[in-house]
Amino acid sequence: MKTVSFLFVTGSSWLDYLVTTVTRSRWSHVALRFEPDDLLVEALVGRGLILQPANKYDGWKTQQTLSRAVPREVYDDMLGQSRRWAQTNVPYGYRTCLAIGFKELLGKPAGEWALRWLPGRTAGHLVCSELIVKLWRMAEPDFLCGQEARLVSPDELYRRLAGTPDARGN
Repeated sequence: MKTVSFLFVTGSSWLDYLVTTVTRSRWSHVALRFEPDDLLVEALVGRGLILQPANKYDGWKTQQTLSRAVPREVYDDMLGQSRRWAQTNVPYGYRTCLAIGFKELLGKPAGEWALRWLPGRTAGHLVCSELIVKLWRMAEPDFLCGQEARLVSPDELYRRLAGTPDARGN
C-alpha cells in the first residue's frame, strides 16, 4: 500500500474569493499529493495541469488534508496518468468553472446545461476538483457514481471524502 493525500486549500486571490463565495465553501482548491514520491498534482488557473514538489502548501493557513492508502498498482496508475496529462500540457478548464458556478447557484440542471452549451470547449481541459475525481475513480471506480466529474466543486469533493453531508443531506 502507498499513501495519497488530498490537500484542500484556500488562497487570497480574487478567484479564490469567487469560488468560496459561489460554492459557499471554505475550500477554493484541491490538489493530490503522492506521498512516497513527494509529488503534487493539481490544475491551476493560467498553468493547467502540473506536477511539482509536494511541499507547496506547507504552512498555508487555510488547509485540510485527507489521506488514503491505495494499492501500489493503483498508486502507480494514478501517478502515471498524472504524468501523462502533465506531459501533454492539459489546459485549465475556465468554462468548466463557469458550469460549476451555474450548478452551485442555480442547481444541477443549470450546470449540466452549461456543459452542453459549451460543447467541445470543456473537453480536454481540467479544473482541480475534476482532476482529483478522475484520478480517485482509479482507486474507487464507484466514487460519486453517476455524477459528472466536471461539476464537482472542491467543497463537494471534500464532503464526500470526509463523509460529511451538505445542507441538503447529500
